[in-house]
Amino acid sequence: MKKTLATLLLTVVLLLGLGIVLLASASILQAQKHYNGDSYAFFLLQAKWLFVAIAVGAACCWFDYHNWKKYLPLSAIFYIFITVLLLLTLIPPLRNEINGSYRWLNLKPLHIPLSFQPGEFAKLAIVIMTAVWMNSVGWRVRQFWRGAVAPAALIGMLAMLLLLEKDFGALLVVGVLGGSLMFVAGTRLLYLACFAAPGAALLIWKVIEDPHRFSRVSDWWQVVVRNDVTNVGEAAHHLIQSMLAFKMGGLWGSGFNQSMQKQIYLPEIHTDFILAAGGEELGFFFSLTVLLCYIVLLICGIMISTRAPDRLGRLLAFGMILLLAFQGMFNIAVVTGLVPTKGIALPFISYGGTNLITALFAVGTLYNIGLHVDVHDERMHTDVVRDAVNTI
Repeated sequence: MKKTLATLLLTVVLLLGLGIVLLASASILQAQKHYNGDSYAFFLLQAKWLFVAIAVGAACCWFDYHNWKKYLPLSAIFYIFITVLLLLTLIPPLRNEINGSYRWLNLKPLHIPLSFQPGEFAKLAIVIMTAVWMNSVGWRVRQFWRGAVAPAALIGMLAMLLLLEKDFGALLVVGVLGGSLMFVAGTRLLYLACFAAPGAALLIWKVIEDPHRFSRVSDWWQVVVRNDVTNVGEAAHHLIQSMLAFKMGGLWGSGFNQSMQKQIYLPEIHTDFILAAGGEELGFFFSLTVLLCYIVLLICGIMISTRAPDRLGRLLAFGMILLLAFQGMFNIAVVTGLVPTKGIALPFISYGGTNLITALFAVGTLYNIGLHVDVHDERMHTDVVRDAVNTI
């Protein structure tokens, strides 16, 4: 397990390094626009958030994951706290509308110079609370009320608040995380389908009735499936420019800080579409390296989950690695045109302090579970030796 943990940390460090370097290039023009000519404002802000995120990740490495079970109110308090933050985003003085969504909580009216996305922390809350609950019910996970209704209610509460915020990206992640944890914990497929099907239908309906979001799907279909870029709307702009960036980058890229797409063609390239900037400047092999890093992370997370010393560790590790891997793979699928455009950040690389803290929180929890694997193995070895000696 020591090799697995070392590989996990080295991969995360590599992704963080690639992200901070790429951000220094991709965010220059946007920083000049928003920060009065300061070319490296986003880079410096991300560096500050990185120190905070590393501190959070280090604390999670030290924090015994059994405490989430041992002190059950702790996980409940964390869940309730995140729920309150999501509710605050619905209050007009505190909510901050961006692109039709209210995902940002702005605390400046309270004289606190801070804004963040509670939806990012909701992903952690759903992993922790669902894992703790499914672990606590034990064999009763096969029952309808305890194994299906109760966890579905926990997931549904946060999902409805995210739906009200129109934060469909976080809503999708929360739904996938919660449903997957219920499945691996042993919830009956019939019960799971009773809640998953209406939830998916509601999400699809909300997308269809929203002209802006439905246009993303229809334009994606027009561009990718029909290969027609002549009769598309504004929603296809990001997709077309992102695909063009990868094409212009080729195998080796156009050179660091030489991206044309970041000039005026691909706005907000330092956030959800930062991989397109990397593909253009550093080429196909850079993009392939990022993809391989997420695959390595997924393998490490699965190894930690399967070898965790108890049920809670297995569920927590599975949830945390799914949180990272799903978002990473989904973002890569978006920027390469495999799925319709949706704003989900690329963990460790996209600009954003909230996402960075969430990602390193997940890594720290995985590391702590991995440490307990070694302790458990040592105890098992000691017990085997003791029994052998007693037998002799």
